[in-house]
Amino acid sequence: MKPIVLLLLLALLGSAVGCEPQPSQMARLGMETLGLVVETDAPDLEPVVEGYIQNKLPKVKIIGSQAVWSRLDSADSSLAGLESRENLSRLKEDLGIQYLAVISIKQGASPRHSTSITVGTDKTEVRLSQHLAVNLEYMVVDTSTGEKVFTGQAAGKSSDIADLKVGTEGTKVGIQLTRERSLLREAVRNALRETGLF
Repeated sequence: MKPIVLLLLLALLGSAVGCEPQPSQMARLGMETLGLVVETDAPDLEPVVEGYIQNKLPKVKIIGSQAVWSRLDSADSSLAGLESRENLSRLKEDLGIQYLAVISIKQGASPRHSTSITVGTDKTEVRLSQHLAVNLEYMVVDTSTGEKVFTGQAAGKSSDIADLKVGTEGTKVGIQLTRERSLLREAVRNALRETGLF
């Protein structure tokens, strides 16, 4: 009986040791520098995107939108212009950018609110919900070849709930609903997670 238990323990230990986390798709590229352009109506979202990527790829130097655009001709200051061989070469030579990530973020409709009321003999509960969604499109380009390594889109959602309960034992008030900007930042982080890149 003991040899069987010992073999099972060794098998479990061996499988646990072999289960190392696999590098993400972006980490597999083995890059040292990443150019990042974020297209959005909310400028405060670029630091959210940059912070998320930096946290996932701590050894990669990220060069933001401002530095990228400053190296391009003013006539080419469009997303389509970024993909030209001349501009990609310039970004590689002037800034050392190996890959360029272009991320476009569009917010869905205004935050959706809903209310539910539950009436019981012992208590009445009012629940306020707030939901927000964003759509994110991404493209990762190799500046050496101009090849689009990754392209796609992802959706991100965030929500918050506040409760108000009135019962025989008194009134209990839940947390205040989160501000829209905080929900937007959370939805963007969730969309980045949904891409599967990082």
